[in-house]
Amino acid sequence: MSRFATSLFAAVLVASAIACQASDPGWPPEQTDFDLVPVPISTEIVVGSNRMLFNILDKQNQSIAAPDRPVELRFFDFSASKTQAASTMQGTFMPTVEGRPGLYRAQVDLTKAGEWGVEAISSESDGTKRTGRFVFDVREQGTTPEIGDPAIASDTPTASTPEEIAQIATDDDPDPDFYKRSVADAIAAHEPFALVFATPAFCTSQVCGPTLDLVKSVAQPFKGRMDFINVEPYELESEDGNLHPVLDENNLPVSVQATNEWGLPTEPYIFVVGSDGLVKAKFEGIASQEELEAAFAEVARPS
Repeated sequence: MSRFATSLFAAVLVASAIACQASDPGWPPEQTDFDLVPVPISTEIVVGSNRMLFNILDKQNQSIAAPDRPVELRFFDFSASKTQAASTMQGTFMPTVEGRPGLYRAQVDLTKAGEWGVEAISSESDGTKRTGRFVFDVREQGTTPEIGDPAIASDTPTASTPEEIAQIATDDDPDPDFYKRSVADAIAAHEPFALVFATPAFCTSQVCGPTLDLVKSVAQPFKGRMDFINVEPYELESEDGNLHPVLDENNLPVSVQATNEWGLPTEPYIFVVGSDGLVKAKFEGIASQEELEAAFAEVARPS
Protein backbone atom coordinates (compact mmCIF):
# COMPACT_ATOMS: atom_id res chain seq x y z
CA MET A 1 0.00 0.00 0.00
CA SER A 2 2.94 2.40 -0.41
CA ARG A 3 3.83 2.32 -4.10
CA PHE A 4 2.17 5.71 -4.74
CA ALA A 5 4.57 7.36 -2.34
CA THR A 6 7.55 5.61 -3.91
CA SER A 7 6.49 6.69 -7.39
CA LEU A 8 5.55 10.27 -6.51
CA PHE A 9 8.45 11.41 -4.36
CA ALA A 10 11.15 8.83 -5.14
CA ALA A 11 10.55 8.35 -8.86
CA VAL A 12 13.99 9.77 -9.44
CA LEU A 13 15.37 6.43 -8.32
CA VAL A 14 13.35 4.64 -10.98
CA ALA A 15 14.38 6.98 -13.74
CA SER A 16 17.97 7.82 -12.82
CA ALA A 17 19.45 5.07 -14.97
CA ILE A 18 17.69 6.21 -18.14
CA ALA A 19 17.58 10.00 -18.14
CA CYS A 20 19.94 11.42 -20.78
CA GLN A 21 19.54 13.15 -24.16
CA ALA A 22 18.78 11.90 -27.68
CA SER A 23 17.75 13.34 -31.04
CA ASP A 24 16.01 10.18 -32.33
CA PRO A 25 14.79 8.24 -29.30
CA GLY A 26 13.74 4.61 -29.44
CA TRP A 27 12.37 2.76 -26.42
CA PRO A 28 13.96 1.66 -23.16
CA PRO A 29 15.91 -0.38 -22.42
CA GLU A 30 17.50 -0.37 -25.91
CA GLN A 31 17.38 3.44 -26.09
CA THR A 32 18.23 5.13 -22.81
CA ASP A 33 19.12 8.76 -23.57
CA PHE A 34 16.14 11.11 -23.31
CA ASP A 35 15.53 14.75 -22.51
CA LEU A 36 12.64 13.73 -20.22
CA VAL A 37 11.29 10.68 -18.44
CA PRO A 38 7.50 10.39 -17.96
CA VAL A 39 7.07 8.24 -14.84
CA PRO A 40 3.62 6.70 -14.26
CA ILE A 41 2.42 7.29 -10.71
CA SER A 42 -0.70 5.14 -11.00
CA THR A 43 -0.21 1.60 -9.75
CA GLU A 44 -3.42 0.09 -11.13
CA ILE A 45 -3.08 0.21 -14.95
CA VAL A 46 -5.51 -2.18 -16.62
CA VAL A 47 -7.32 -2.95 -19.86
CA GLY A 48 -10.00 -0.32 -20.43
CA SER A 49 -10.31 3.34 -19.48
CA ASN A 50 -7.62 4.50 -17.08
CA ARG A 51 -7.12 7.73 -15.17
CA MET A 52 -3.32 7.83 -15.19
CA LEU A 53 -1.10 10.17 -13.21
CA PHE A 54 2.43 11.02 -14.37
CA ASN A 55 5.47 12.80 -13.02
CA ILE A 56 7.75 14.31 -15.67
CA LEU A 57 11.48 14.34 -14.86
CA ASP A 58 14.32 16.10 -16.63
CA LYS A 59 17.91 14.93 -17.16
CA GLN A 60 18.79 15.98 -13.62
CA ASN A 61 15.96 13.77 -12.29
CA GLN A 62 14.02 16.83 -11.19
CA SER A 63 10.29 17.17 -11.70
CA ILE A 64 9.42 19.81 -14.31
CA ALA A 65 5.64 19.53 -13.94
CA ALA A 66 4.15 23.03 -13.93
CA PRO A 67 0.80 24.62 -14.81
CA ASP A 68 2.43 26.74 -17.52
CA ARG A 69 4.27 23.83 -19.18
CA PRO A 70 2.00 21.96 -21.62
CA VAL A 71 2.77 18.26 -22.00
CA GLU A 72 1.48 16.04 -24.80
CA LEU A 73 1.20 12.34 -24.00
CA ARG A 74 1.31 9.69 -26.73
CA PHE A 75 0.50 6.05 -25.91
CA PHE A 76 1.85 3.09 -27.89
CA ASP A 77 0.52 -0.46 -27.87
CA PHE A 78 3.71 -2.42 -28.53
CA SER A 79 1.76 -5.44 -29.79
CA ALA A 80 0.50 -3.24 -32.64
CA SER A 81 3.24 -0.68 -33.31
CA LYS A 82 6.19 1.01 -31.64
CA THR A 83 6.06 3.89 -34.12
CA GLN A 84 2.33 4.62 -34.52
CA ALA A 85 0.64 5.98 -31.39
CA ALA A 86 -2.62 4.32 -30.36
CA SER A 87 -3.81 7.58 -28.78
CA THR A 88 -2.57 11.13 -28.17
CA MET A 89 -3.79 13.71 -25.66
CA GLN A 90 -2.76 16.72 -23.61
CA GLY A 91 -1.83 16.03 -20.01
CA THR A 92 -3.77 18.04 -17.44
CA PHE A 93 -1.59 19.58 -14.72
CA MET A 94 -2.56 18.80 -11.13
CA PRO A 95 -1.03 20.34 -7.99
CA THR A 96 -0.31 17.87 -5.18
CA VAL A 97 1.03 19.08 -1.83
CA GLU A 98 2.41 22.55 -1.21
CA GLY A 99 6.16 22.45 -1.76
CA ARG A 100 5.98 19.14 -3.66
CA PRO A 101 6.04 18.47 -7.40
CA GLY A 102 2.83 18.61 -9.38
CA LEU A 103 1.59 15.86 -11.66
CA TYR A 104 -0.12 15.43 -15.01
CA ARG A 105 -3.21 13.31 -15.49
CA ALA A 106 -4.73 11.74 -18.58
CA GLN A 107 -7.79 9.60 -19.22
CA VAL A 108 -6.56 6.96 -21.63
CA ASP A 109 -8.12 3.83 -23.11
CA LEU A 110 -5.71 0.89 -23.04
CA THR A 111 -7.18 -1.79 -25.27
CA LYS A 112 -4.89 -4.75 -24.57
CA ALA A 113 -2.89 -6.27 -21.76
CA GLY A 114 0.87 -6.36 -22.20
CA GLU A 115 3.68 -3.93 -22.80
CA TRP A 116 2.89 -0.31 -23.66
CA GLY A 117 4.95 2.83 -24.02
CA VAL A 118 4.22 6.47 -23.28
CA GLU A 119 5.97 9.40 -24.91
CA ALA A 120 5.87 12.83 -23.28
CA ILE A 121 6.54 15.99 -25.27
CA SER A 122 6.84 19.19 -23.25
CA SER A 123 6.50 22.64 -24.79
CA GLU A 124 8.98 25.10 -23.31
CA SER A 125 8.49 28.86 -22.92
CA ASP A 126 11.12 29.55 -25.61
CA GLY A 127 9.21 27.46 -28.16
CA THR A 128 11.46 24.42 -27.98
CA LYS A 129 10.23 20.92 -27.17
CA ARG A 130 11.68 18.14 -25.04
CA THR A 131 10.80 14.48 -25.40
CA GLY A 132 11.04 11.34 -23.29
CA ARG A 133 9.69 7.81 -23.25
CA PHE A 134 8.83 5.17 -20.67
CA VAL A 135 7.68 1.54 -20.92
CA PHE A 136 4.96 0.14 -18.64
CA ASP A 137 2.77 -2.95 -18.30
CA VAL A 138 -1.01 -3.14 -18.65
CA ARG A 139 -2.82 -5.89 -16.72
CA GLU A 140 -6.04 -7.63 -17.68
CA GLN A 141 -7.73 -6.37 -14.52
CA GLY A 142 -6.97 -4.57 -11.31
CA THR A 143 -7.67 -5.34 -7.67
CA THR A 144 -10.26 -2.63 -6.93
CA PRO A 145 -13.88 -2.66 -8.18
CA GLU A 146 -14.22 -1.49 -11.78
CA ILE A 147 -16.50 1.33 -12.85
CA GLY A 148 -19.95 -0.23 -13.04
CA ASP A 149 -19.16 -3.01 -10.54
CA PRO A 150 -21.22 -3.42 -7.35
CA ALA A 151 -19.71 -1.63 -4.38
CA ILE A 152 -18.39 -3.85 -1.58
CA ALA A 153 -20.73 -3.76 1.44
CA SER A 154 -17.96 -3.35 4.01
CA ASP A 155 -18.91 -2.97 7.66
CA THR A 156 -16.87 0.18 8.27
CA PRO A 157 -16.70 1.90 11.70
CA THR A 158 -19.07 4.71 12.65
CA ALA A 159 -19.08 7.34 15.39
CA SER A 160 -21.51 9.98 16.64
CA THR A 161 -19.51 12.05 19.14
CA PRO A 162 -16.13 13.82 18.93
CA GLU A 163 -14.72 11.35 21.43
CA GLU A 164 -15.84 8.38 19.34
CA ILE A 165 -14.53 9.93 16.13
CA ALA A 166 -11.14 10.44 17.79
CA GLN A 167 -10.94 6.66 18.29
CA ILE A 168 -11.40 5.80 14.60
CA ALA A 169 -9.96 8.78 12.67
CA THR A 170 -6.62 10.60 12.55
CA ASP A 171 -7.99 13.74 10.88
CA ASP A 172 -7.16 16.67 13.19
CA ASP A 173 -10.27 18.54 12.01
CA PRO A 174 -12.79 15.80 11.26
CA ASP A 175 -16.17 16.39 9.65
CA PRO A 176 -18.66 14.43 11.81
CA ASP A 177 -20.80 13.71 8.75
CA PHE A 178 -18.01 11.47 7.39
CA TYR A 179 -18.45 8.96 10.24
CA LYS A 180 -22.25 8.70 10.63
CA ARG A 181 -22.95 5.81 8.30
CA SER A 182 -21.06 2.67 7.32
CA VAL A 183 -20.54 1.59 3.72
CA ALA A 184 -22.79 -1.43 4.28
CA ASP A 185 -25.57 0.78 5.68
CA ALA A 186 -25.31 3.28 2.80
CA ILE A 187 -25.64 0.49 0.25
CA ALA A 188 -28.57 -1.07 2.13
CA ALA A 189 -30.30 2.33 2.26
CA HIS A 190 -29.74 2.88 -1.49
CA GLU A 191 -27.93 6.09 -0.60
CA PRO A 192 -25.32 7.49 -3.01
CA PHE A 193 -21.98 8.08 -1.32
CA ALA A 194 -18.32 8.93 -1.65
CA LEU A 195 -15.89 6.64 0.15
CA VAL A 196 -12.47 8.04 1.01
CA PHE A 197 -9.73 5.68 2.18
CA ALA A 198 -7.30 8.12 3.79
CA THR A 199 -5.19 8.35 6.94
CA PRO A 200 -3.87 11.90 7.44
CA ALA A 201 -1.55 10.89 10.29
CA PHE A 202 0.04 7.75 8.82
CA CYS A 203 -0.22 8.21 5.07
CA THR A 204 2.70 6.68 3.17
CA SER A 205 2.01 8.84 0.10
CA GLN A 206 1.83 12.09 2.12
CA VAL A 207 -1.27 13.23 0.24
CA CYS A 208 -4.03 11.64 2.37
CA GLY A 209 -4.55 14.79 4.44
CA PRO A 210 -4.82 17.16 1.47
CA THR A 211 -7.05 14.67 -0.37
CA LEU A 212 -9.42 14.30 2.58
CA ASP A 213 -9.47 18.08 3.08
CA LEU A 214 -10.39 18.55 -0.58
CA VAL A 215 -13.20 16.00 -0.36
CA LYS A 216 -14.55 17.72 2.77
CA SER A 217 -14.54 21.05 0.96
CA VAL A 218 -16.17 19.78 -2.24
CA ALA A 219 -18.73 17.81 -0.20
CA GLN A 220 -20.38 20.85 1.36
CA PRO A 221 -22.97 21.67 -1.35
CA PHE A 222 -23.79 17.97 -1.79
CA LYS A 223 -24.60 17.19 1.83
CA GLY A 224 -28.12 15.91 2.34
CA ARG A 225 -28.07 14.58 -1.22
CA MET A 226 -25.42 11.89 -0.71
CA ASP A 227 -23.31 10.41 2.09
CA PHE A 228 -19.59 10.84 2.71
CA ILE A 229 -17.54 8.17 4.45
CA ASN A 230 -13.89 8.32 5.56
CA VAL A 231 -12.19 5.02 6.39
CA GLU A 232 -8.71 4.75 7.85
CA PRO A 233 -7.00 2.08 5.72
CA TYR A 234 -4.87 0.73 8.60
CA GLU A 235 -5.79 -0.83 11.91
CA LEU A 236 -5.37 1.65 14.76
CA GLU A 237 -4.85 1.27 18.48
CA SER A 238 -4.94 3.86 21.25
CA GLU A 239 -1.87 4.35 23.42
CA ASP A 240 -1.60 7.14 25.98
CA GLY A 241 -4.58 8.82 24.37
CA ASN A 242 -3.01 8.79 20.89
CA LEU A 243 -3.77 6.58 17.91
CA HIS A 244 -1.02 4.44 16.40
CA PRO A 245 -1.10 1.95 13.52
CA VAL A 246 -1.00 -1.73 14.36
CA LEU A 247 2.19 -3.19 12.86
CA ASP A 248 2.84 -6.68 11.53
CA GLU A 249 5.96 -8.80 11.99
CA ASN A 250 7.71 -6.79 9.26
CA ASN A 251 6.92 -3.52 11.04
CA LEU A 252 4.38 -2.57 8.36
CA PRO A 253 0.90 -1.23 9.11
CA VAL A 254 -1.87 -3.84 9.09
CA SER A 255 -4.71 -3.15 6.65
CA VAL A 256 -8.28 -3.05 7.93
CA GLN A 257 -10.80 -5.51 6.50
CA ALA A 258 -12.38 -2.89 4.23
CA THR A 259 -8.99 -2.10 2.67
CA ASN A 260 -8.58 -5.75 1.78
CA GLU A 261 -12.19 -6.14 0.59
CA TRP A 262 -11.86 -3.18 -1.78
CA GLY A 263 -8.44 -4.44 -2.97
CA LEU A 264 -6.54 -1.20 -2.45
CA PRO A 265 -3.02 -1.16 -3.93
CA THR A 266 -2.26 2.26 -2.43
CA GLU A 267 -3.68 5.18 -0.46
CA PRO A 268 -5.48 7.50 -0.63
CA TYR A 269 -8.26 6.12 -2.81
CA ILE A 270 -11.70 7.61 -3.50
CA PHE A 271 -14.77 5.74 -4.77
CA VAL A 272 -18.07 7.35 -5.77
CA VAL A 273 -21.10 5.05 -5.61
CA GLY A 274 -24.61 5.64 -6.94
CA SER A 275 -27.94 4.89 -5.26
CA ASP A 276 -28.00 1.66 -7.29
CA GLY A 277 -24.92 0.47 -5.39
CA LEU A 278 -22.66 0.59 -8.43
CA VAL A 279 -19.26 2.28 -8.59
CA LYS A 280 -19.54 5.38 -10.79
CA ALA A 281 -16.05 6.85 -10.39
CA LYS A 282 -12.77 6.13 -8.63
CA PHE A 283 -9.58 8.07 -8.06
CA GLU A 284 -6.23 6.58 -7.14
CA GLY A 285 -4.08 9.09 -5.32
CA ILE A 286 -4.84 12.76 -5.37
CA ALA A 287 -7.85 14.14 -7.26
CA SER A 288 -8.83 17.60 -8.48
CA GLN A 289 -11.76 19.71 -7.36
CA GLU A 290 -13.26 19.58 -10.84
CA GLU A 291 -13.08 15.78 -10.99
CA LEU A 292 -14.76 15.39 -7.61
CA GLU A 293 -17.48 17.94 -8.33
CA ALA A 294 -18.40 16.16 -11.55
CA ALA A 295 -18.42 12.74 -9.88
CA PHE A 296 -20.53 13.90 -6.93
CA ALA A 297 -22.98 15.70 -9.21
CA GLU A 298 -23.49 12.48 -11.19
CA VAL A 299 -24.71 10.48 -8.17
CA ALA A 300 -26.21 13.09 -5.79
CA ARG A 301 -29.95 13.17 -5.35
CA PRO A 302 -31.75 16.21 -6.85
CA SER A 303 -31.89 19.28 -4.63
